[in-house]
Amino acid sequence: MGFLSPIFLLAGLAVAVPLILHLFHRQDAKRMVFPALQYLLRTEKEHARTIRFRQLLLLLLRITAILLLVAAGARPFLRGGGGVHDPTATVLIVDNSMSSGLIRGGARVLDVLKAVALKSIDRARDEDRVWLIRAGEPWGSAITGSRADVSAAVSETEATDARGNLERALERAVVLASGAGLAAAEIHLISDLQASAFDGTGSPVQGGPVPVVVFDEGSGDRENAYLDSLMIGGGLPPLANQRTRRSIRLAGDADSADVPLRLVVANRIRGAATGGVGISALLPIGPFAAGYVDGYVETDPDNLRGDDRRFFAFRVRSAPTLAMSGSTPFFLSEAIPVLVDAGRVRPAPIGDAEILISIAGAGMTEAVNERRAVVVVPPTDPALLPGLNRALTAVGIPWRYEPTSTVGEAGVTRWNGPVNLDQVRIRSHYALIPTTQGLNQGVLASLSSGDPWLVEGTTPRSAYLLVASDLDEQSTNLPLTAALVPLIEWMVSRWGDTQGTQGGVIAGMPMVPPPGTTSIRDPAGTLHPVDDTQPFATTPTAGLYEFLAGDSTIQMVAVNAPAEESLLLPIETGALRDLLPGPSTMVSDSARWARAVFSAGQGPEIWRWLLVVMALVLVAESLVAASGPSSATARSGAPPALQETVLD
Repeated sequence: MGFLSPIFLLAGLAVAVPLILHLFHRQDAKRMVFPALQYLLRTEKEHARTIRFRQLLLLLLRITAILLLVAAGARPFLRGGGGVHDPTATVLIVDNSMSSGLIRGGARVLDVLKAVALKSIDRARDEDRVWLIRAGEPWGSAITGSRADVSAAVSETEATDARGNLERALERAVVLASGAGLAAAEIHLISDLQASAFDGTGSPVQGGPVPVVVFDEGSGDRENAYLDSLMIGGGLPPLANQRTRRSIRLAGDADSADVPLRLVVANRIRGAATGGVGISALLPIGPFAAGYVDGYVETDPDNLRGDDRRFFAFRVRSAPTLAMSGSTPFFLSEAIPVLVDAGRVRPAPIGDAEILISIAGAGMTEAVNERRAVVVVPPTDPALLPGLNRALTAVGIPWRYEPTSTVGEAGVTRWNGPVNLDQVRIRSHYALIPTTQGLNQGVLASLSSGDPWLVEGTTPRSAYLLVASDLDEQSTNLPLTAALVPLIEWMVSRWGDTQGTQGGVIAGMPMVPPPGTTSIRDPAGTLHPVDDTQPFATTPTAGLYEFLAGDSTIQMVAVNAPAEESLLLPIETGALRDLLPGPSTMVSDSARWARAVFSAGQGPEIWRWLLVVMALVLVAESLVAASGPSSATARSGAPPALQETVLD
């Protein structure tokens, strides 16, 4: 308990007034001998004790009334939430990520969270400073200003299709609250608290301690089905005038084993299928003329509609031109005509080809000088390695081939490409050794022995792909598997425009505009002027983003909601407390929120209740005073003057 005006307590000295009057105020009575009134002596003795008790009661009531008045003037308050508080730096973290668009009990989760945030602002005072961090807008800055400004920002908050990283939001909140320089600080975390909104490191947020009041909108039903893993053409760019396929995977929890799926291209339904959870459904798509194709795959909407549609956009191009040089292995020489006959590649001279397959470095210098992409296949004879390494050095490729003593078969690991290589075994290979540091990120596939098998990279003049083993049947069983032709196509097609073939960009993540971009049109049709040297970070909405150079479209990018936001499982309370930067208060009922916040400061003032009690004390004092001597005299029938006569 404390007082807002403690100086007023000095007025409590006024209690001396009734005390002095009681102790020193005496009436002088005349002493007379009046034998006829001797019978009153007995009555006086009987009432003396009652009179003294009444006088003491009046004294106590009057002192109590004065003390209550003084205490009320000092404005006492109780420690705890629900009342006034010290000036507090308050950071509201409102989770408006994609999952906040969930409809539960007929209401949107975000609307519940916003109502709770507005209660925090209502409880704030003018001496406080309030910030709003929208967890679903990681690119945005914290909003501050007057309470009216922050209330308006909360009311205008809408759900995005981005992921809410609550750990990062807490880190920002700690910096703001700790650096405000106010007497107290508090963070209000208002979220559905899904586990995927935390990074899972298990380490507490640094920079505290700052008290955190957490609102959990309630567990409820956390089941959800969503579309995931959209892929066009197996990850390879579709070719003009050829059909391709689209695969889409349904994940989560579905109410039915058969979920309807619809393929929409250019606002027209071009295909339909049914799918089940954990199963990838395939739909043919095309053929298309050269240019951009955009659309989406959708299913029937459920309570969380942000993940019931996935967008795609890809460029349809002509088949790449291909040349080969050097002593071509038999199976490779047989695979290339298959691709040519299928229209997947077109043969061309080295000087005109977009891609060169170089055996042992043959023709590599000419291709790189012409800025062509190069696929390097090593020779079967290790004696030719010095010539290959000299060619690599000449064109600026920072790798070299070395013989290896590794024996036995090895499988392919760390491979995320569209071709299934599970059955491929490598019997012999060369060691790929980087000639500069920091090239491990270019390893696309490794062997179970740990050696790199596929390595990619770029030089100032060309892109390259290095294979660690030749493609002879003595070195690998790849030529005897169904993966050979798809892998060769992947090798020669991967430098095409594969943007959009594997699901596009995740909402909330920045995009790098292609050179020459002057503006970006978002799914709502709004134009954003951009600098093509800076990433474009404002991607809150899933849909199609169009990169423009003037009025011409130079690229289209599909932006989709992150799969993590579809996982509605909440974080465990214990794990959450371990992550928070200070002492925490958990609130699951929005009606209790106003009493839980600002608990580190002062509590409710109680002076009004003290005045009520004082009024009751004064009423009691009046009743006791009214029952004094005049009433007793009236009942006894004696004249009032006799009360001041001392009988002897």
